[in-house]
Amino acid sequence: MPEVLVPGRPFTSSELQAMVNDGMLQRLVDDAYAPATSTPTPELRAASLAAILNARLRRRTVVGRMSAAWIYGCAPAPPAPVLLVPAPRRLSSTGRGHGALLHEVVLGDYDVLEFGALLVTSPLRTAVDVAVHSEGALAMQTLRRLLGRPGLGLTAPLVGRAIETLPRQPHKRRARDLLARLATTDSTGR
Repeated sequence: MPEVLVPGRPFTSSELQAMVNDGMLQRLVDDAYAPATSTPTPELRAASLAAILNARLRRRTVVGRMSAAWIYGCAPAPPAPVLLVPAPRRLSSTGRGHGALLHEVVLGDYDVLEFGALLVTSPLRTAVDVAVHSEGALAMQTLRRLLGRPGLGLTAPLVGRAIETLPRQPHKRRARDLLARLATTDSTGR
């Protein structure tokens, strides 16, 4: 398990911030820190997010959307983690979100991966969710990074096919348009 420090184990928040200022630690997300020499891998990012979530949320939710893209190293750290509650579980069964954004969703058998104590949407599910639920420059930049990240196995046609298999989806057209704009800007070299 990668070493992640959070306030109270054993340092205070002020002491951790002082160590960041001195170049000894790096802030990963919220109040989770790692040694400055650590490489922020998906495993380290997942461990840092797991360290700030309570046990009930870790057990009953899946990190998704832009928060999952951050774990894969393709988006900025989330100001509030996006946690997906797999249906038929109810949001009330997760308890309070403690600053997290909770969304009840249907997840397929291949939509979830395990990163230590945390469940995270798969790269394909993450790319589809970013295309469907995000917009603007950040969505395009994140999707471009997901598609270009070695080891994730993503291509624009694969993400496009996955989007087409979605049942009725309010933002399906926006997701198609995002992929089309991405293909256009990539072919013109921008």
